[in-house]
Amino acid sequence: MEMISAMCYQLLQGATIKEIKEAGLDGHFTEHGFSLYPVNAQGVPFTVTYFAATGDPIADLSENMAAEQKARAVYENLMDLTTNPEILAPLSFLRQREIVHFERFKELYDEYKVKYKNV
Repeated sequence: MEMISAMCYQLLQGATIKEIKEAGLDGHFTEHGFSLYPVNAQGVPFTVTYFAATGDPIADLSENMAAEQKARAVYENLMDLTTNPEILAPLSFLRQREIVHFERFKELYDEYKVKYKNV
């Protein structure tokens, strides 16, 4: 989240009010100025209710793996929206990080499935 926020901040630096309006960010600017306020693409504020935890390691690892895949897909979608190498480089790093996280969660998931004989 920090890297995406930093990229957004950098992209907004020096933007004029006209450019902000043309980008459809006038509502955000009205309430937050140039400050970052984490929202999704529809403007819904971030909340920890997006995180699910059951206490069951297999269920929770499944949730974590799904979250990593969703994040990877979002980074790929963002990469499709730009040709700017200064944006593509960190997005590529973040995308690869999600892939590695998924792989590590999957390894643990597979181990727990055997260990707890939960099919």
